[in-house]
Amino acid sequence: MLPTLTTLQQRKPYLYSPDWLCPQCNSAPEDLNHLWTCPYILPELNPCLTHRSEVIKFRDSCLSSFLSLKSLDISFQTEFSALDCWNYDAPSSSCLWLTRGLLPAHLTAFLNQFFPLSVIYKTISPLLNDFQVELYGEIWLCRNVLFHAWEESQGISAASKLRGPSTNSFPNTTSPQQHNSSLASVSQDSWISWISSSIIRGGSWISHLDFLRRLTVQPLRISFW
Repeated sequence: MLPTLTTLQQRKPYLYSPDWLCPQCNSAPEDLNHLWTCPYILPELNPCLTHRSEVIKFRDSCLSSFLSLKSLDISFQTEFSALDCWNYDAPSSSCLWLTRGLLPAHLTAFLNQFFPLSVIYKTISPLLNDFQVELYGEIWLCRNVLFHAWEESQGISAASKLRGPSTNSFPNTTSPQQHNSSLASVSQDSWISWISSSIIRGGSWISHLDFLRRLTVQPLRISFW
């Protein structure tokens, strides 16, 4: 399971207050569902827009691949594109399951009307893997860069993560308001200001290797559980 804030709040409640919301938008708990739909203020860093774009790309890649296997009429394309798992607006629960790397039953049931299951899995598996790799690179890695900046603003260091609970409930008790701050509200901080201004000027966050060296999750076999 990806270490979202809600996961960290369960694992280390003495470091991460259960009252803290998503560090990027400060509007909802950061769980696996919110991770892909966070309405962060900077367009270049908006996971919601990125998620929608990647779902569309994944859907179109699947459609193109299956159409290349045999000739199918226009109704196949229409019905395939209308499946609930492609509903990224809400997004639907099946769309979120797909994001986690699980094929919804209604998707395989629909495709099974035209193709055997072996062909379905062989065709869709590499596309699903590519979909997750893109989400990992475009959303999760970027979120990690910003999350580490937020952790520092809360006084959470690498050393404190290795220690167990102490007499102090949380690492930084100077101001209750600070615990509820999001990246959107602390844009004057040198870390956030520098990252944000760089991206706005057209820079790429992924080029900032000093930040990426902090990341501990490697894009090998990706699972969003």
